[in-house]
Amino acid sequence: MAKKVSSIVMKQITDMIRSGQYPTGSKLPSERELMEMFKVGRSSVREALSTLADMDVIEKRNGVGVFVKKTDLNHLVDTFVVSALLDSKVSREILDFRLILEVETAGIAALMATEEDLLKMELAIQSYSEAIQSKKDTVEPDELFHTAIVMATRNSVLLKVYHYISDLLHSFKIDLLQVENKENTLYYHQKIYDAIKKGNEKEARRMMREHLLEFKEQFNDMNIQKEDDHESIKKAN
Repeated sequence: MAKKVSSIVMKQITDMIRSGQYPTGSKLPSERELMEMFKVGRSSVREALSTLADMDVIEKRNGVGVFVKKTDLNHLVDTFVVSALLDSKVSREILDFRLILEVETAGIAALMATEEDLLKMELAIQSYSEAIQSKKDTVEPDELFHTAIVMATRNSVLLKVYHYISDLLHSFKIDLLQVENKENTLYYHQKIYDAIKKGNEKEARRMMREHLLEFKEQFNDMNIQKEDDHESIKKAN
């Protein structure tokens, strides 16, 4: 699969940061300068910078410019991660894999969850509800809930695989905050928790499947909107 231009730009920027050319706190070249440096269009530069900002590598300051936040990138960027973040086909495949992984995980958790596991899930649901009420970021309580379910399986390999997938999905979740139906997510979290608490393996799987299919649908809608926006930017340029 050929790399998108934006993924190549992102790799080149991270290489410059890793090399020490742009240390923490330093200002990156402007969009126009990056366009000239890499011989690419504005939309590719903007997409690369947006992804790096989501990954907390750089910081955009309105009216000032773009600055480096961290230079230790070894655990953040490799070819597959870049492709996953910027290629919609790979992104959909990750979501398909997550569906397989977490549906089965929910079923196992229903059989193995302890009181301590259930308490972690309950606290995550409470944090999610409080975040909705106070209009705060819901990404962290969402990840805490799903992580608690995986941890309940007592399978260290499964947990490592989940953390890797979760890291890839983190950027998508930040974008989805703009369009996500948080009340629906809270509803599914509660239903999944109830099924696990009752030891109902079949119901836990069913509710997790419904929850993740809705997430996937929201992601696809968001991606269609992004593609439309990119086309509009290209025409404007």
